Amino acid sequence: MSENNKETTLNPGFTDELTGLLNLNGILYELQNHEHFTANKKGSVIIFLNVMNFKAFNQRYGFAGGNVFLRAIASDIKSIFSAELMARTGGDQFIILSDSLTKKEILSRVKKVMRAAHKHEQGLNMRIKAGIYVANGDETDPVVMLDRAKIACDDISKVYDKDINIYDEELDRKNKLKQYVIDNFEKAFKKRYFKVYYQKEVRALTGKICGYEALARWEDPEMGLISPAIFVEVLESVHLVHKLDTYIIELVCEDLRGDIDSGFAVEPISVNLSQLDFELCDIKAEIDRCREKFGIPTELLHIEVTESAIAFGSDFLGEQIKRFRDAGYEVWMDDFGAGYSSFNNLKNYDFDVLKIDMNFLRSFDTNKKSRVILATIVNMAKELGIHTLAEGVETKEQYDFLRKIGCEKLQGYLFGKPKPLSEFKREIDCSYDTNEDFAFSRYYDRIGEINFLGNTPLRPKTMEVTNNVPLSILEYENDNLSFLYANSKYMELLSTLGVSSLDEADRRNQKAELPEVKELKTLLERAENAEDKRAEMDLVSNGSIINSKVRFIGETNGRKAYAIVTRNISMRNDKNVSESLHVAMNHVMNQYFRVDLYDEDGTVENVFLNGDQLPVADKENNAKKAVETYSNMYLYPEDRERFRKFYDISTVLDRCEEMNVEYIVDYYHSAIPGDRGRMQMYMILPFFYNDRWKFISCCRYADEMKLDVWK
Repeated sequence: MSENNKETTLNPGFTDELTGLLNLNGILYELQNHEHFTANKKGSVIIFLNVMNFKAFNQRYGFAGGNVFLRAIASDIKSIFSAELMARTGGDQFIILSDSLTKKEILSRVKKVMRAAHKHEQGLNMRIKAGIYVANGDETDPVVMLDRAKIACDDISKVYDKDINIYDEELDRKNKLKQYVIDNFEKAFKKRYFKVYYQKEVRALTGKICGYEALARWEDPEMGLISPAIFVEVLESVHLVHKLDTYIIELVCEDLRGDIDSGFAVEPISVNLSQLDFELCDIKAEIDRCREKFGIPTELLHIEVTESAIAFGSDFLGEQIKRFRDAGYEVWMDDFGAGYSSFNNLKNYDFDVLKIDMNFLRSFDTNKKSRVILATIVNMAKELGIHTLAEGVETKEQYDFLRKIGCEKLQGYLFGKPKPLSEFKREIDCSYDTNEDFAFSRYYDRIGEINFLGNTPLRPKTMEVTNNVPLSILEYENDNLSFLYANSKYMELLSTLGVSSLDEADRRNQKAELPEVKELKTLLERAENAEDKRAEMDLVSNGSIINSKVRFIGETNGRKAYAIVTRNISMRNDKNVSESLHVAMNHVMNQYFRVDLYDEDGTVENVFLNGDQLPVADKENNAKKAVETYSNMYLYPEDRERFRKFYDISTVLDRCEEMNVEYIVDYYHSAIPGDRGRMQMYMILPFFYNDRWKFISCCRYADEMKLDVWK
């Protein structure tokens, strides 16, 4: 075969001047005239290679650099397929003909070509896609064979994780279906075979539906449900996709009008636009017309533009995106990460939402890098002030991970497959039990601006990369506090306080009588009223000193949200701080000659004693009996009954609440010999520790206190 290839190169009309390989005419000649390789020989193979991202290579290194790259690839192909026929048929496309290699050998050599391309890419990701067609032996036209190899290659051109595709029965069926679309799309428009299917978008924080994506479907009476992957490509190729998209948008507006009039929950709907929509018509004017016809506010229509469209749209598309955003529409970048220019697009255009391509989740369980990439994308989007939605969510594990890293909205089969409006039951599908009240949309968007992965989540966005700190989002409504979110560092902090879960923390926050809860509410109020919406305070919780910094995020209909960064000062690995706290506590203790600790279970223990009294609790830890013994030993007879009522621990909390105080105080005469009835002050201070109430009892001589303190 190689000898015959040498002969055909003598005809200059059959040779590619740049690489020395055959050109398209040459390869067609070989298919029709080669004595060994013929179109009707069963097992003959055509390999179609396409170099992806070659346009970007030319832009960076010029045409001269591109030619060097193509000659290098051609040389690699000749070396790897030395006994086969080879051709360069287009700027970055190659064809290889073989009648002697097995399928295993072909796949192995194609992969070698792909690996070899990386040696010449000079910092760009120059991937090669390969389509393979194996002859059945009944082909009569060599062009059909070439077309089928090219069809196999084109079929995976936008598939991120597939580089080799073999033309098979399924692809053949798809190819025939495309032809059916070409022959019947006019009829489909006239007969209204195109329908809108809606797929849920779910708020990660709440689990409630917060929107839908409108998806076009072709319900054909002969072929059944035709996938948009088939008909959209065909309609784009014949420049009629704008007709489909405006038709779908009008149906969406009509459905939204029905939602509004129904009285049930109304959610915004995102619609997809093609690059050609912007070129073939004034798509914004068409959308405005549909929206105004049905009285739909711009806030209920979101515009999705695919990343591939943005990549080819240049300045013109940037201007169109700006027109939409200036008019009040949200513009979303669809399929972020599926193309080759994702980060450049973020740099050059302004978007409200990134829809993260579902391919990142396909390897979620098997490739840990996927999680790192997802977290990095979300972190980057937050720092850029862009909201995020992840597509393709199928498992609870994926949901939990995306929620943890702060991805705001989710979409995928975990929440249900797309379905037409005819399958919706408004009283169920559109109830406020499962749907977000649209009035809270901006409220949750403001919460979504908080970067759960950042080291300084409370600061304004400054395009700086930051690290993690203990962060939580707290919601306050109807005098109830509850956590919407807490990162892993915050959960670690809670564990130092003996709190094992957010549910347990929420239960503690419902105990309005707890001093720490009262102080927390005061702190939240201070943040809300502060000019910069921030406040800071040290609180005591479960025996630890907690420093909390709060930022008030926003309020809607009485529901308020706060971001909180917290650290446990008592647990810091700072020797000086620990020693200072210890010294301070010792000085506080020295103000009293006696400190006892009572428990809600009716027991008591002595903590500190400095004087002539005995630690009664050592002999009797039953609080009631210990109080009676103590009063008989150390108080005047006429004070004893009043003292026992004062130390009825079961009523302390009620008395504090009645008097609106944090602790209670009373005075009794000392019966210790030598005191001569000296007045003593007794104080009981309740606090909550390890899910139970405890009470500190302190005693000191009243005449040792300054008059203005106790009078």
